[in-house]
Amino acid sequence: MREVVFGVQDGILTTAGVLAGLSGAVSNPRQVVLAALASTAAGALSMGAGAYLGTRAEREVMASEVARTRRDAEHHPYAVQEALLGELEKQGLTREAGYRVVQLLSTSPDLLLETAEEKVYGLAGRMRANAALDGVVMGVAFVAGALVPLLPYLLIPGARGGLGSALGATALALFGVGYFEGWLARRAQRWRSGVRFLSIALGAAAAGYVIGLLISPLGATAG
Repeated sequence: MREVVFGVQDGILTTAGVLAGLSGAVSNPRQVVLAALASTAAGALSMGAGAYLGTRAEREVMASEVARTRRDAEHHPYAVQEALLGELEKQGLTREAGYRVVQLLSTSPDLLLETAEEKVYGLAGRMRANAALDGVVMGVAFVAGALVPLLPYLLIPGARGGLGSALGATALALFGVGYFEGWLARRAQRWRSGVRFLSIALGAAAAGYVIGLLISPLGATAG
C-alpha cells in the first residue's frame, strides 16, 4: 500500500507539474505531451528502481541487525529477556504478568528471539517485503497516476482547455487518494487527508506554471 499511494501521488504531481510548466513556456501542445510522456517513462523507471533498491537495502540492513541480535542472545540470553520484559511493561503489562510471558516464551528460544526482534528492536515488519514486487508496484502506480492529468490534456482540444481539465482531474484524483488514505487509517475526518493532498497538488501545479512563464523568454531568445 505504501508503494501504491506514493507512486500514484508522485505520478500525478510530477505529470501535472510538467504539463503546467511547459504549457506556460511552450505553445505547441504536442511538444508538451511528448515531454510529459518522456517524464512519465523516466519517472516510472526511476521510482521503480528506487523502490527496489530501497527495499533491498532495508532488508539487508535488517538481516544484519537480526544476525547481530541473535549472536548477542547466544552470549547474553538474560539481556534479551530483560529487554523484552521492559518492553512489555511499557505496553501496559505488570512486571509479574510480563515475567510470566517471558518465562513462557523462553521455553522456545526461537520464539523468544522473534518476539524480541519485533517488540524490542522493531525488525520484523519489513523483513518480509519483496523488493522486486515493490519496484514493479511503484512503477505501475506511477504510470497510473501520470495518466490522470495526461489523458484529459490529450482529449480536450486547446492547450488552455486541456490544462484546465488536467488540473481539475489532478485535484479530484489527489483528493480521492488522500480520502482513501484516511479511510484506510480509519480517521474520523477523512476529508482532511484529501484536502492536504489537494493543497500539495495545486501548489505544485501553480509553481510549475509560474516557472514555465519565467523561463519562456529564454526559449524565445534561443530561437
